[in-house]
Amino acid sequence: MTRKRILVVNCYFPELREPLRLVNEVPNALAPVLLAGAFARERCDIRLHNEVSGGFLELFAPALLAWPDLVVFTGLTTTFDRMRQLTAYLRTANPAVVTVAGGLAIRALPRHARRFFDYVCTGDVEELRDVIADALGPEYVADEMVPRYDLADWIGRWIGYAESSRGCNFRCSFCCVTADGRRYHAPGVDELRRQIVAMGRRELILFGDNQFYGQDRQYFLDRLALLRELRAAGYFKYWHAFVTDSFFWNDENLELARAAGCFSLFVGVESFDEGWLRRVNKAQNSRYSQVDLIRKCLRAGILFQYGLVFDPTERTLADMHRELAFICDNADIPAPNFIFMAIPFPATPFFHDRLARGLILPNTKLRDLEASTLSLRPLDGIDEVARFIGTAKNLAGYRARHLRRQARFLWRYRRALSAPQSVASLGTALSILAPAAVSNPATLLVRKRPRTHVSTTDRLDCVYRPVRRLAAAFAGHFEPTMITDAAGAVNEELAEDLLATRYLQRAAVE
Repeated sequence: MTRKRILVVNCYFPELREPLRLVNEVPNALAPVLLAGAFARERCDIRLHNEVSGGFLELFAPALLAWPDLVVFTGLTTTFDRMRQLTAYLRTANPAVVTVAGGLAIRALPRHARRFFDYVCTGDVEELRDVIADALGPEYVADEMVPRYDLADWIGRWIGYAESSRGCNFRCSFCCVTADGRRYHAPGVDELRRQIVAMGRRELILFGDNQFYGQDRQYFLDRLALLRELRAAGYFKYWHAFVTDSFFWNDENLELARAAGCFSLFVGVESFDEGWLRRVNKAQNSRYSQVDLIRKCLRAGILFQYGLVFDPTERTLADMHRELAFICDNADIPAPNFIFMAIPFPATPFFHDRLARGLILPNTKLRDLEASTLSLRPLDGIDEVARFIGTAKNLAGYRARHLRRQARFLWRYRRALSAPQSVASLGTALSILAPAAVSNPATLLVRKRPRTHVSTTDRLDCVYRPVRRLAAAFAGHFEPTMITDAAGAVNEELAEDLLATRYLQRAAVE
C-alpha cells in the first residue's frame, strides 16, 4: 500500500507584520497535534509546521512545499489569507496535492472558503477522519485519535498542552467562540487522560479550553480528580487553565483547584467598566467586584492572569487612560497579559451591531481583525486612537508606574504566591512591555517598518508578495480578503458569510 505524505500547518500572521519566528511564544498551538492524530501512523508520513515558532512556510521551510500529498491548514480568524497563499505555492509545486482547511479562519467564511480548498471543515478536529477516508481511503484513518506530541517541535519538555472541553457556556457578543454556533462540549475524562499520557511528563500543562469550568460541575470535579491522580503519578507538577468569573462564585473551587496543582488561571476580565461589560453581554463579570475576585484568587495561592479589551466605539481615550492608570496604581491586582482593541469578528453579535451602525472602517481586511489594528470608527479622532494602539498596548507612558506597582504587588502577595509564581508574574509584567522580544530576542534585530495601525491604511505583510513563480491561476490568492469596501459597506463577495447570524440560530436551539 502506498504511503501518503501529510503536512499539517498552523498558519499565522505575526502582530508586527514582519517575518518573525516566535520560538518562546506561550501559549502556543495545540490543534496540529490533535489533527495529526487522525492519520494512521503505519500508512502516513506526517510532518507538522507551526508558523508561530517556525515562521512563514515558504520562507523558512520551502522544501516542504513540494513534499505533501495532502495538506491540512488550521489557524485563527486572520489567517484565511495565509491558507490561500500557501495553497498557491503547494498547488504550483504539486497540482495533485489535496488541500484541507479548518479552524476559526474557515468557520468565519465557510462558503467563500470552498472556492480555494478541496475540503472545508467547519466542525471539530474529529471531522478530519471523514475527510481522510474520502480523500485517501479508510485505511489511512487512525483507529484511535492519539495526539502526536512527538511531531511538535515547538512544544518542549517543560510545558505541555491539552484540551478538556470546547466552546463556552457564555455568549459574549464580541467573542469569536460565540459566532461558532456550538454548545459547550466536554469530551470526557478518558480523552483527557489519553492526551496527558500521550504528551509524557511535563512540569506544567496549559489547558487550551475556552472555558475550563463550564456548566457541568460534576465534570469539573471529575477532571480535578483525574488531575490529582496523574499529578501523584508524576505526569506533571502544575497546570494552568482559562476560566470566567463564574469559577470564583463558589469558594470551594479555588481550594479544589489548588489541591489538584493549579498554578495559575487566565480569566476573561476584558474591562473593569461594568457598563461596557453589560453592553457586550458579559454580565457574569459584573456580578461581584472583579478586584475582590482577583484578591480572592491570589490569596488562595493561585496566580491570576487576564487581558484588557478596549472598545473605541463606546469608550473614549480618557476612559482607556483612566483604566490603565487604575491598574498601574493598584498593587492588589497583577499586570495584564495583553491590551487589545475590540475586534468585529464575522458572525458575532458585535460584528452585526457595528456593521449596522456603520462603525467598521472602509477597506477593512480580514487580516486587520487582530488586536493591534483599529478597524472600528472611534469616538475620538482616528489618528489619536491609532497612536494609543501603537503605544499604550505596551504601556508606553505608564511603564514606571507599572513597574513600581509590580514591585508592590509581589511584596503584598509574597506569602500567598510561591517563588515560581512570583517569577511568572514578573515575566508577565515585563513581557507586555516588549512581547515579541520575549517570544524571540532576535526580533530586536529585525527592522520594524512603520505602521498606521488603522485598517483602512495599514500596510500588509511581506508574504502578500509571492517569493517564487506561481501558476497564473493563483495570482488572486495574494489579494487581501476584504471585509468592507471603500465606502464601508460589506464586501459583496463575502456577504453570504458575513451577514450570516449563526449565533442567533444557536440561541434559538438552546
